[in-house]
Amino acid sequence: MRNPVACIACRSAKQKCIHNDAPPCDRCKATNRASSCQFPPPGTSSIHRQPKRPRLHSPGTSGHTPTLLDSPSRLGDPSNANSSTPQDSPQTSSPTAHVAALDPYDLLTDEVKNSYLRCSYKWSFHHTPTLLRRMRDKTLETWVAWAILALAIRFVREPPAPFKSQIEASNAFAAHARQILQGDLETPSVSRVQALLMLTGHDWGAGNGRRAWMYLGMAIRMVQMLDLCQEPKYPKDRLPTREEFIKMEERRRTAWTCFLMDSLLSGGKGRKRSLDASDMMIQLPCEKDDFVFGEPVCCENIDGQIVMPPISLDVGELGIIAYSLRAANIWGMVARWACSSTVNNELPWAKTSEFHKLIHDLNAWQGSLPPRLQYDLFSLHSHNAVDQGQAFCYMHCIHFMSFMFLHRAYLPVLGPQNGHSDETPKSYNEHSESWKQWQRMSRKELFREATMVCEMLEEMRTFGVFFLRGLVPWIGFTIYTAVGVVLYSYNFPSDDDDPAITQKARERVIQGCLFLKEMKNQWPMADTWFETIKRMQAYYRTLHSEEGPASPDERRVLRNAMIDYGALQPSPVQPQSKEAPQQLDREREREREREPIRETMGHGTQLVSPPSTTPLANNGSFFDSAQSYHAYNDTNFDLDFNFDMTDAEVEAIMATATQDFWASFPGEVGGYS
Repeated sequence: MRNPVACIACRSAKQKCIHNDAPPCDRCKATNRASSCQFPPPGTSSIHRQPKRPRLHSPGTSGHTPTLLDSPSRLGDPSNANSSTPQDSPQTSSPTAHVAALDPYDLLTDEVKNSYLRCSYKWSFHHTPTLLRRMRDKTLETWVAWAILALAIRFVREPPAPFKSQIEASNAFAAHARQILQGDLETPSVSRVQALLMLTGHDWGAGNGRRAWMYLGMAIRMVQMLDLCQEPKYPKDRLPTREEFIKMEERRRTAWTCFLMDSLLSGGKGRKRSLDASDMMIQLPCEKDDFVFGEPVCCENIDGQIVMPPISLDVGELGIIAYSLRAANIWGMVARWACSSTVNNELPWAKTSEFHKLIHDLNAWQGSLPPRLQYDLFSLHSHNAVDQGQAFCYMHCIHFMSFMFLHRAYLPVLGPQNGHSDETPKSYNEHSESWKQWQRMSRKELFREATMVCEMLEEMRTFGVFFLRGLVPWIGFTIYTAVGVVLYSYNFPSDDDDPAITQKARERVIQGCLFLKEMKNQWPMADTWFETIKRMQAYYRTLHSEEGPASPDERRVLRNAMIDYGALQPSPVQPQSKEAPQQLDREREREREREPIRETMGHGTQLVSPPSTTPLANNGSFFDSAQSYHAYNDTNFDLDFNFDMTDAEVEAIMATATQDFWASFPGEVGGYS
């Protein structure tokens, strides 16, 4: 005789629920979810029923009611629908209709599994042996399986039928995962947090910044409800078993992944961090081998303290993931500083300044790294040889980004200008000589750091296509930022610049653009970065024209864009101007009508040279973005075009660029991978 009541998890998964009239059921026990097994209250079981195989092409069942989680209009934002590309938006009335007929476990091929595991430095919460076994046994939660597919399918060679592209399949799988999660959002569990975090990463990379920010918020609330930021209870009078330690570590790593994404996506206007370092009362993730083999260890907290449990454990070493978390914590503070009024109100060289403190924290972090984790090209190749190259790049990209954001605040947005402007520090007149000396030093440091990123890119390109395909968006955003800095040095050279950096500036801009062009095939947001570099080059050229420097209003628009970190598209907390899409369309139409100005440089690539010398500006802030690119073929594109517009038109375009770029990445931020 079958049981009259099924638990929520079994009912949602359409699985037989065997129990003794009380939770947990046998299935939840077998899948290590006994603590989350719950029976629905009497009379409410119908709300947990989800159709396992919706009918195709039927008006009544082919789709479902649009919701906050799966609305094709991106949470009611029409601009997302307008900005989507044919590659990113499947031309079908209901993408989930195709997905519902597929078995997710059949789609988890070896290629998909390997693609996902290459990104495990970002999604570090899964115990790899257990994950692979549950995939094989088909006991992995369906929402987790679909979320993994949404992330990993974009890296495979061929899209699964019936999808025309990997991105189309990825978007459909993500939509199906959201649909499954919708029915149980009020039932928090570790696996649901993990799925929400993976969907956050998917939307971040796809350029859906508003939805990514919303999903991250839901994941954080679940983490808080499940007390994942508190150290789990250890068994009394004995060491934890291997299985118990693995479960504890999975909980910790889930909370830390939430903290990581919260730190990287925050920092712009309206995007304040929800999880502070002081909230994380758990030890940092242990080294990979200890986690894989289930060997109980006690690791440092994020502040460096070691809180030993009642039963003494061996002190474990920290790995790349733990040091990445510490770097992300500093980045969160840098991003908040960059969009505050502190930038122009303090003397950065003063030991009491926020700038000085943040630089000190970054240097201390760098000094705390073990010798093997210190950055140099030899270590990069060595980590790549042991399948840790991407994780090594990711960790140092967080440091590079923090350093570049700190120093780029002291370069002018649109290049050198004469006289006082809104970007001029308030104390400039009082400390003019000190400011001039500081800006020269800061400029050198900024260009040096950007050059290191470009050199890292040159090495990464030698590692092959599989290495490049598995890179997360944050790494792309870091490269994009570095290319913008190098583009600035190319257009506004100074006698104080390192000749070795100046000579290779043009080549590095082009190589960076080629990388972003390739990356957009996996992460559509990279297309925005690619276009941004092109438009910025066009805008810089106007400063060398007879019309003279830009107006204060134009500089103010770019200044506001620079300080609001993290958007790939309209801000998750601020509405987009209704005129922005039309302005962008008009600009693109003008661009198609123009004949580009070309100066051939190796392999058919062009970049028009600016004047050889430009005086250094006496005020501060630097913006490295706007948008538009023109591709002639896979290896031949032009980074320059005529820019015959009025000041009002230019300002409108820059306002559009502000909304398109700084609204919700690094997104991703951007572009945190």
